[in-house]
Amino acid sequence: MNLSEAMKDKANLILRRAWVNMGIPFDVPMVDEKKMGIIDVEALLSTTFLLMGQDRIVTDLPAWILRFKELINHQKLKTILKASSEKYRKAVVEKLNQGPFGVTPDSFKKIFGLQQIPTREVIEIIEIRTSKLNSLEHVAASSIMLNNRLLYGTGFRADLITLTQIKNLGMNGKQMAELLCTAKSTISRILNDLRACQFLDQDNETVRNINPYPGMFISLHSLRNLYEILDAEEFRSEQLKKATYENLNFKHDRFGMLLLRRLG
Repeated sequence: MNLSEAMKDKANLILRRAWVNMGIPFDVPMVDEKKMGIIDVEALLSTTFLLMGQDRIVTDLPAWILRFKELINHQKLKTILKASSEKYRKAVVEKLNQGPFGVTPDSFKKIFGLQQIPTREVIEIIEIRTSKLNSLEHVAASSIMLNNRLLYGTGFRADLITLTQIKNLGMNGKQMAELLCTAKSTISRILNDLRACQFLDQDNETVRNINPYPGMFISLHSLRNLYEILDAEEFRSEQLKKATYENLNFKHDRFGMLLLRRLG
């Protein structure tokens, strides 16, 4: 990955803002999801794994995973990893193996093939970092996706309901399934349920008066755009870089849009 250290720092600064929403108390303002878009939890995890350096995020992330493990969609996280190219999949696994992620639950370690047995020193460090995390009430108030998972369970039903709260979403079932990293049949079944209980109308629009969100701050599209940006940074031709950037779609990726502006 040929992204400069300066740009990695800028990308991680944007990510830290999203992690404040999730309960990690970085000294930066959180993302206002009502203005900047919804944060997809597993997309945030995957993007952070790829870009993280050696600062405190390396201990804060396993602490967060340990504390909020019941709110992570492990199937979704696994699907994102499997869909990544071998180059980036290896980069993520290597980083996790070098960090203190041996303290994370077996369900998480199994996804990434982690075998570490944490030392007492590592366990104590993570316990301290865990105690610094904000409360469940905080993340419920600052993350609509986690709030809906607390309401509807940690699964694709909750995430689909989150998507329906986006203003003028304009996506069919297949597109929703792709964005949420699950099967079209799963989304089709849930959509039928939500229409049957009159949560959605026949156009998949919410019947109830729900304050809409403008889009996604970070999603699977963010990760895909990041792969394109990382690959483009290896091009010698500035013309090829520019062409790659111009073809990126930021409809559900405010993170990538902000990063590319800083690259410019």
